[in-house]
Amino acid sequence: MKESIRNSRRGPVYLWWVTLGLMVLLTACTVRESKGPVGSDNAVGPAPSGSSDWQVPGLMDRSGAPIEVPTPGPATGRTLDVTHFGADPDPDSLDDAAAIRKALDAAKPGDEVMLPAGTYDLRSTDPTDESANIVLRSGVDLRGEGQERTVLLTSFNSEDDSRVIRGSGVHDVIVADFTITSHYEGPLGDDPDDGDAGGGPMYGIYLGAHEGQASSQVLVENLGIRRFERHGISVKASREVTLSGNYVSEATAVGPGGQGYGIAIEGSADQHDPDAANDSRHNVVIGNTFDGRHLRHAILLQFPTHNNLVAENTIVGSHLDAIDMHGEGEYLNEIRDNTVIGGQRAGIALGNSGGSKNKHDASGPGNWVHSNDLIGNRQGVLVILGTPDTLIEGNRITAREDSKGGIEVRNAPGTVLHGNHITGGTDGFWAIRLSEDRGADGRGTGIPSGIRIEGNVIRQAANGIRIDAGENLCIVENVIDGIDGAELRVVDGIEVSRSAQHCP
Repeated sequence: MKESIRNSRRGPVYLWWVTLGLMVLLTACTVRESKGPVGSDNAVGPAPSGSSDWQVPGLMDRSGAPIEVPTPGPATGRTLDVTHFGADPDPDSLDDAAAIRKALDAAKPGDEVMLPAGTYDLRSTDPTDESANIVLRSGVDLRGEGQERTVLLTSFNSEDDSRVIRGSGVHDVIVADFTITSHYEGPLGDDPDDGDAGGGPMYGIYLGAHEGQASSQVLVENLGIRRFERHGISVKASREVTLSGNYVSEATAVGPGGQGYGIAIEGSADQHDPDAANDSRHNVVIGNTFDGRHLRHAILLQFPTHNNLVAENTIVGSHLDAIDMHGEGEYLNEIRDNTVIGGQRAGIALGNSGGSKNKHDASGPGNWVHSNDLIGNRQGVLVILGTPDTLIEGNRITAREDSKGGIEVRNAPGTVLHGNHITGGTDGFWAIRLSEDRGADGRGTGIPSGIRIEGNVIRQAANGIRIDAGENLCIVENVIDGIDGAELRVVDGIEVSRSAQHCP
């Protein structure tokens, strides 16, 4: 029987539909049984997606009802020990990949392939795919004896599309309890402008579609992944993939073009049909830990992937935005209860100005960013380039000396800031700031419009709220005290409503 990631009520919230002005009830998502309400009883829900009739963020179905994300249960068949197929757990063996593949080939659905404690040298590739050391099979689990006790050591070194473990169109698979790393011993990534750095495999684990059929119902848990070039874990055009309890660090490059992402959840660049078999949705990234000193982004959502949950992850540092909605139509995702400490850019960002191949701009509508702890980031939350209808709610933002903004909104129509708690900062720090977006090569230029700033608490901060640009703005029922500088600064000529009745 399958286990599930469950949804439960987290307190009443209502859906604020900007375009039609409708008000409907909305329930939030969690992966555990409810322990009580989160945030205010009068929370403001985000707007629905304009690209489909999906309307409610997080782990919800098309009708707006909570769903259960199924994960595979424990293996019910045989346990196949890879050492019985010729694998040598001592370091520096000739090649252990072939023996692991033999064990997988011998397994039947319901079986588990076991990697006893030791180091397994992966020097050969699968006969059917020279880009992968190991190819997963549906219904067959791959498990070690502990994240630090079992190590897979690949010889890949910057080969195009190289993947230590690949699963294409697989389902009912658990991958757990070992570390993936490489023989690469060069420098680690530390320059986000350096496109020539790198080494090791391109991907630690790559899960994708096969002939248009998504991978699904896959659980990746308790893995260590380090010394990779592009993505530690990459999930593309797949659904119901759960990534839990993994530790990702030490990318060998953090340059442009997709290097140094810890975990990436992607749709397909040309896929906009939510009825398609490879529609990217209902993936769960929960309880993972990231050492961001050598990561460009810790968690990234890209292309029109939707209704995913990113929750309860811990990120320390990153070169660019730690949790990044990459500016290519990502919509109705829920980002909650994460802790992001430090880093050189935003803790959570929606919209992106980069892209060497696919030019980024706005994320999609209806994303919900709530209940996160954001500490010492340049900005706690940043929304830019025309990203519409985001709800930013109940976050706890603590600024430090190098922080510039608690929540910064540029061209982001319909953004709602509700019930956030912001403190700290020095000199030029503003708890909330609205400003003009100059765009990226002409993409995403504009000013904030239809912005609602309501019920936020700003205490013991350098400065309060700053409005440099915008129209149809509303600021009501915020608590601002203990401010070193200005509580509210509004550029001359900008009208701001102070009445809830006249808010967007």
